[in-house]
Amino acid sequence: MVEVHKVSGAAYDGNAYLVMAERPVLIDAGMFAEPTIRNIRRFIDPEELEMIILTHCHHDHSAAAPAIKERTGAKIMLSKEEIGLVGDDLATVAYLFGDTAPEFEVDMPLEDGMVLDLGDLRLEVIHTPGHSPGSMCFYERREGMLFSGDTVFPDGNIGRTDLFGGSTEDLVRSIERLLELDDVSCMYPGHMGITCNNVMAQIRDSLRFARRFL
Repeated sequence: MVEVHKVSGAAYDGNAYLVMAERPVLIDAGMFAEPTIRNIRRFIDPEELEMIILTHCHHDHSAAAPAIKERTGAKIMLSKEEIGLVGDDLATVAYLFGDTAPEFEVDMPLEDGMVLDLGDLRLEVIHTPGHSPGSMCFYERREGMLFSGDTVFPDGNIGRTDLFGGSTEDLVRSIERLLELDDVSCMYPGHMGITCNNVMAQIRDSLRFARRFL
């Protein structure tokens, strides 16, 4: 399996993952650029980074993206549904962190069904609204890797739906889509730890949990 390293800058930050593909990418950026770049440097020269792929625009996942882009030259990718929310303190929930959302340019809008070619890996883009309007998951079919953002977490947990643009109904439909995947051997969530233990059963537990709130 390809190397994936959690390179987040702080314990309470959203998880940021360095994917060591032929074309290295960062999935989510967290809030703090400097410690994340230091962690990236443990594995590669940060200037080798080609893309910063955001699961959604919430502050704890995206705030460091513009500074990391400036340091590395990597292109920022974000759901087309959320490009217009960048810089909005309410939509990005920056206010929850007592902070102001940074403005930044998105280099490539992400759409459901796209495939991102990383050379030796291909990330399928899956639109999974519910936690936020444009939440995305990324699936590598051959390796069975799922980067689930804040849609689902280990042990049957789910992303909250009471923030701007959230919807429990959408979240349920999104989790149902994830259960249609061929197989997930490892899940890399936006919070909590990486899990490679009977992941599909954990996602089924997430669906049962989400349906309780309908």
